[in-house]
Amino acid sequence: MITLSALTLDQRLVGNSSPGPAPGTISLSGFSRDRTIFDSGAGVGLAQADIPLHGGGTAGEAVEARAVSLDDGGAATTAWAEVATIDAGGLWSGTITAPRSASWFRPEVRLKAYPGVAAQGAHRFGVGHVIAIWGQSEPDRIISTFHNTTTPPAVPDPEAVQIFYGAAATPARHLVTGAAPLTAGAAALAATLIAARPGEKFAVIFQTSPGTDPRELVNDAAPGRSWAADKALHDFATADGQHVGLAAISWFAAPGNLGAAYGEAMFPLFAGRTIAGTPVTFPATITYGAGQSYHADHWFGELYDYAKTRWVPYGPHRFDIDADMQDATHLVGGAVQTNLANKQAVRQSWRAMLALPHATMFLPAAVEPVTYVNGIDDGAGGWTDFSHPAGNTADGIQAWARLTAHAILRSAGLSTWTVPVFDQSLWAATGAWMEVWSSAGAVTTTRLARGETALGSGQAHWTEVMGFQINGVPARNTQIVAGRVRIFPNSGSFTYADAIQYGEGGATGMIAFPEDAIARTWKNLPIVNVGTAGIEGIPVAPLPAAAALVNTLPAAAQPFTTAATGPYFLDTANVPAATAAMTFAARFRLSALPPTGSYILFAQAGAGFDVEILNNGSIRVNVRDGAAVKVITNALVSAGLTGGVWYDIVCSADQAAQVFRLRLNGALVATLPFATAGNGVFASNRAVGFLGRNNGTLQYVGQVETLRVWFSATATGVEPAAAPHKSIMGPAALVNADLWKLGANAT
Repeated sequence: MITLSALTLDQRLVGNSSPGPAPGTISLSGFSRDRTIFDSGAGVGLAQADIPLHGGGTAGEAVEARAVSLDDGGAATTAWAEVATIDAGGLWSGTITAPRSASWFRPEVRLKAYPGVAAQGAHRFGVGHVIAIWGQSEPDRIISTFHNTTTPPAVPDPEAVQIFYGAAATPARHLVTGAAPLTAGAAALAATLIAARPGEKFAVIFQTSPGTDPRELVNDAAPGRSWAADKALHDFATADGQHVGLAAISWFAAPGNLGAAYGEAMFPLFAGRTIAGTPVTFPATITYGAGQSYHADHWFGELYDYAKTRWVPYGPHRFDIDADMQDATHLVGGAVQTNLANKQAVRQSWRAMLALPHATMFLPAAVEPVTYVNGIDDGAGGWTDFSHPAGNTADGIQAWARLTAHAILRSAGLSTWTVPVFDQSLWAATGAWMEVWSSAGAVTTTRLARGETALGSGQAHWTEVMGFQINGVPARNTQIVAGRVRIFPNSGSFTYADAIQYGEGGATGMIAFPEDAIARTWKNLPIVNVGTAGIEGIPVAPLPAAAALVNTLPAAAQPFTTAATGPYFLDTANVPAATAAMTFAARFRLSALPPTGSYILFAQAGAGFDVEILNNGSIRVNVRDGAAVKVITNALVSAGLTGGVWYDIVCSADQAAQVFRLRLNGALVATLPFATAGNGVFASNRAVGFLGRNNGTLQYVGQVETLRVWFSATATGVEPAAAPHKSIMGPAALVNADLWKLGANAT
């Protein structure tokens, strides 16, 4: 309680009467500390805070209050508002609303009936952001004075950021300034928050304790971490009636052994419900996985009112290797690296949990921090402490702190850049490469953004962009091409059966220990420069959606074999009226040239458009118009066909252009003008077919992969770009079930 003698008190008398007893009194209790910060509700879409006030005075009098802004000439000062009536015991309490502001405020109260009787608080308060960060050693390193050995960055606003810590010790507050940064990590966190939201105020509560598990936190019988100690820090930081607006969590190391059950095990601690939506009453036994469970005396709903608090779900972060790897999740020799396989499963489980219908306390995920240094050189050619952000380089703890800040800001909507994910891809039709990119912007890497020398060829997997795998094997040749990642096959060409993955295992792309750590391969992970302060870009999220990388290369057709009795194929409908052009295409291999006569390859009934293979390897063509006029008669193309060889053939006839074209294995080998103009269309009372006439004669004998027909043609004789009227391809079982199929079954 602040007495009147400790306050600025102005009591004014009515009129010009001589001094006499004051008509009433009022007092205002002070905050527990100067520069108390109240949360403005960014996580729930607000920009103002409710400030609880209380004090004493003359019983029965109405109390008015306001917030007086101190640093902007009073521009943000709020209007007087009635907040309470002093009770019979001489006490009152009430609430004022103040806007998010760059200014500090003082609370001021007065008696409504006697405005000259007023009191102003001795301590300032601000309206900004109250943030709690939960986890173990990774976020705790940000405030570790032992592990931070780099020069702190400048803190441009000495009144913007304050840090509360002591979850495993005595709660304390530190005002982060250039002269007293606390640690380099704390200064980096503060500098990033200030750069993104200049003039705004932040109180950051580090609910962190190294080497601990959430299951220990909520179990009063577990010795590893005390709920009471974390609550004591929470109570200390919110002693003046504040609430936490944003609670950020990146807690995946100790509970990482939960693997695919991570979400099932952790969700009740956030939601007070199972993943199926069933309410949980605490104390409780939380069950998960295959009959596993743990005891929980507490849940986060005891600390946070979800009408005011939202969770920022950042991470999982990177998990580095500690031995040579075959790929992202297997040791050399093929054994599963259980820790990294679990971390991949945790990442997938965490995302699935965030999508649950009852996960309304979570904001959208924005950053999965993987572009920073874990571990340090051990001085003997190795790498140590590879589970933690490095404190001896600004690319370690400082970068981790900056990524943490950006994760919080973006999830809360305090930054608006597009979250980088791989959401688009292109597979070259030739199979020579595939590309992935992000709608957030051009993809690059930290190494490229800094203009640093390439990795070199010390390891086969050292390539421009790390972290990609082809069919589970690390990619060996990736390049940035016009803001996209181009991935080349490790050998040969891509086919329809190939798959690309990114960010599997620990999401680092590392497989050589300690060579990858020493070479700083993290700098080759993909990022997008979205304009974030203090870092070259935001990492592209690992494990993109399968649909974003889907292979669009056509499946290879499986050959089917025909015999002298079939099959052949005939359309169930006639050629549409006014069809002026037609294109046939096939990939085929003759068992042998016809012993006599010819085989039909393509046909329209009534010799409307026949393409035959002769016993000398030539091709014979006949084309008629819609009035059965022969516009091409027995034209021969010396193709040199023979048995046992695969051929790709495209034959087109254009009645309007009065020309026939034949392409063989991609080359235009014949262009035959019509002998007579004809009526410009094909007969509309005849059907098209493959591998035999409509009565089954001149049956083709051999193997076939594909048969296609279009009722159109191109000026160069290539296949039209549009979908064909009909496409037939193996295997034999599929061919034999086709509605056009006639004659004996294919084999």
